[in-house]
Amino acid sequence: MSDPIVGIDLGTTNSVVSVCDASGQPRVIADERGTKIHPSVVSFHPNGSVIVGVEAKQRRVIDPRNTVYSSKRLIGRQFRSKEIQAAMSRVPYVIKEGANQQPTIVTRGGEFAVPEISAIILDHVRNVAKRSLGQDVSRAVVTVPASFTDAQRSATATAGAIAGITVVRVLNEPPAAALAYGHMRQLSRVIAVSDFGGGTFDVTILRLQDQVYEVLATAGDSFLGGDDVDEVLMHHMAEQFLASHRIDVRENEVGIMRLRAVAEQTKIELSRRTRAIVKVDEIAYGPGGAPLNLEVEISRDQLIERATPIIERSFAVCEEAMRLAQLTPAGIEDVVLVGGTTKIPYVRERVTRFFQRPPRTDVNPEEAVAVGAALQASALDRILSRRPVTRSPSSPGVPAVAPPTFEDAATSEKRTTSPMGAEVRPPQRPPTERPTARGAAVDRFEEPTTGVGATPIARITKPGAAAPPPIPSQKRTMVGVPVVTLPDESGVGDEVTRERLGTDTTRTDPTLNDPFAPSAQPTMTFAPGPPLGHGGPAGPAAVGSPLAMGGREQEPTLIGAQPPQVHPSQTPTVFGAQPPQVGPAQQPTLIGAMAGGAAFASPPRGAPTVIDVTPRSLGIGTVAGYCEELIRRNSRVPTEMQRMFATSRDKQQVVRIRVCQGESRRLDDNVILGDLVLEGLPARPRGETAIEVTFHLDANGILQVRARDPKTGQEQRASLDIVGAQSPAEVEAARERFAQLRR
Repeated sequence: MSDPIVGIDLGTTNSVVSVCDASGQPRVIADERGTKIHPSVVSFHPNGSVIVGVEAKQRRVIDPRNTVYSSKRLIGRQFRSKEIQAAMSRVPYVIKEGANQQPTIVTRGGEFAVPEISAIILDHVRNVAKRSLGQDVSRAVVTVPASFTDAQRSATATAGAIAGITVVRVLNEPPAAALAYGHMRQLSRVIAVSDFGGGTFDVTILRLQDQVYEVLATAGDSFLGGDDVDEVLMHHMAEQFLASHRIDVRENEVGIMRLRAVAEQTKIELSRRTRAIVKVDEIAYGPGGAPLNLEVEISRDQLIERATPIIERSFAVCEEAMRLAQLTPAGIEDVVLVGGTTKIPYVRERVTRFFQRPPRTDVNPEEAVAVGAALQASALDRILSRRPVTRSPSSPGVPAVAPPTFEDAATSEKRTTSPMGAEVRPPQRPPTERPTARGAAVDRFEEPTTGVGATPIARITKPGAAAPPPIPSQKRTMVGVPVVTLPDESGVGDEVTRERLGTDTTRTDPTLNDPFAPSAQPTMTFAPGPPLGHGGPAGPAAVGSPLAMGGREQEPTLIGAQPPQVHPSQTPTVFGAQPPQVGPAQQPTLIGAMAGGAAFASPPRGAPTVIDVTPRSLGIGTVAGYCEELIRRNSRVPTEMQRMFATSRDKQQVVRIRVCQGESRRLDDNVILGDLVLEGLPARPRGETAIEVTFHLDANGILQVRARDPKTGQEQRASLDIVGAQSPAEVEAARERFAQLRR
């Protein structure tokens, strides 16, 4: 491939795309209007077109039911999860339960799974890069919060496949920001990256040694961000209006969306000033249709008072990360802030107090993640261009249809002032009115400002001739394990029995011990430039508990009691090598391994190397609703764990195992990833059939499974059915849906 690999920060509020030039220097790519920060908003217009970015964000106040925002908070979650239920009470668009418990968004353009919305955003920023670079862009490093689960990471890769983008690496956002911070500095220190974005919060402790970025610990909350600050500020303004006019504006969809947009801008303004006067014209209508306006003065102290509970939640996460890293704040030498919410002065003050040092101010909090992704992409590109890569064919039964692209059409420069405009201004200043894009508010300030033009409408164009990337499968397999159709439930065992046929083994890449070895907006603007973004109940120990097998007690085994053992056949992991592509008919190799087991050569010394960890423990369900830990939290990735499973009934040919992520001993308190199904087992008496199952957590933090009969050495049929995931057929239907969209 000759096209470059770009870095994409797919954010909750905004998305950014970046690329490195031939010399390895990164730059953030702007569109034809000079905009670098693109709102992660998609709107389905009545004329059939799909609007993305700034103009889509403006449509939130005039067409809220068909304008999707903050979709990153929904991706990879099950419909019945508490996060989805909380989101449904906040957003104006309709979310319903789709196939396989996945949330589906209902719009006038049709019903879309969440990865489809993310795919539209990815395609939009890809086209920004394509126009700027003057060549096709089909590969990307896409960043995700460090706290994302396996399902959320897989859904992000699926979004790339729908958009026709090969996601060569799913990179955690804090290490990406660390790459941007350490670029060309040759640092040797321990740093903390605090990523407080619009929808998620993560903190990661890293040790930097020249170009080696070793993650010591990570913690996060994937439902905590600037959106929550906007929410409490919006409710404050609504209560003020209710007290004055006895009308609750929150009962009106358009009114509440206007108020929400104003709340976001007020938050941004109060990050610059100590007070702001908020005025929204015709927010509601009184007796006889008389228009009612909202005008309220809000101080920074009032914002802090309401946002403090939200902000304090982030420091509980910081304490957790420090505990996992076995460090105190005094051991942190630098603090890097990422995300628009870190621009709130009180957040910076609290960070200074917690870490006992002021944070760095020389890193752009909105661009750092994309820049780091581009640096990672550049390292990947150098490695992949110099070494052969084993590629797997696309999934069977899926025609090689080129994915459609979203291409921007020219729009008029004429701007009008909306009657639904709102105003946030500093007190006692002479106003000067400047109209903005349609649907926008009117900002009135004495000092000069620079407006951001509307992003053109994105329209579907005829697809090209390139074949789409492989579709991430709902049923994941590893080498030699084909995907099979699940049998009738009557043949599935209700529980599994684990037989100790030897010591359970954790495999960690041996090259990780060598640091130089290869490893695997709203419509109002207040300043020049683009808009600112802003364990379970106690129970019997699952670990080490005896499990019945064949009428006898199993000897307790304490996970992690023995030091990790390196599997002698595991090949070195090349940082930046192509990760395993998951598909029904693929035969992927381990990261960094070539066909035949040969390893890639080491990358150049100047290439950055990230040594990451898994943010959550990985476990399986056992008896009585408890779970047993397989891969411990904060373990280095990639890593492997083996377990021996045996049948619990006579002539049992199918074993079903629940796989989860989380720290609780109770299965239901963790995130259920799906079911691992072992099929085609010999029909023997219970306990006589033992299967060795290998759990492989790759460099993307995505779980793969493998199973074999240790007696015969033959591979057994196994599949991991992911709850809430899209099947290859559904992904292909999403591609066809793109092709059917019209202006």
